[in-house]
Amino acid sequence: MLEPTGPTEKRENMSLIEKFVEQRGVFEEAYEKGGWDNLRPYFTPDVSYEVMNMSFHCQLNGIDELIFGLKWSTDRFDKLCTRTVGLNSFVAEENNTVLVHADIRFSRGDAPVFETGLWEIATYRDGMIERMIDVYDAGEAARFDDWMTKWGVGLDPRYLPAK
Repeated sequence: MLEPTGPTEKRENMSLIEKFVEQRGVFEEAYEKGGWDNLRPYFTPDVSYEVMNMSFHCQLNGIDELIFGLKWSTDRFDKLCTRTVGLNSFVAEENNTVLVHADIRFSRGDAPVFETGLWEIATYRDGMIERMIDVYDAGEAARFDDWMTKWGVGLDPRYLPAK
């Protein structure tokens, strides 16, 4: 297992929000340059990740499936668009949970911009994320599906291959 960036003692003294922000930084670096295994220290081996309120709803179980799914989805959707994350962010920590609401924007060629709100909810155990849920704002699935029908040729937002 790879060590997180920075000294371990520093991570132990970080708030959950600081740990979440650090994890997001490692995610963005993996998105840009590769190195997806660098995310492993931020998640429990039995992590559960669920995407809700979109037609590509899914649940991934375990760190291997999570890392595969993140790379699979970003390679087939995000990287084929221009992606802007973290717009109008709200962040809170409650007990062992970090809640983030932000807007995310995708643009592609001549397609109109698609922007939506997204809740990320990360629950921690022993300083690592054991459960993460992405919940898109209500009513956005139909709008996204319409955008995909008109402008999404060659895009695939799913986290796992079709069975």
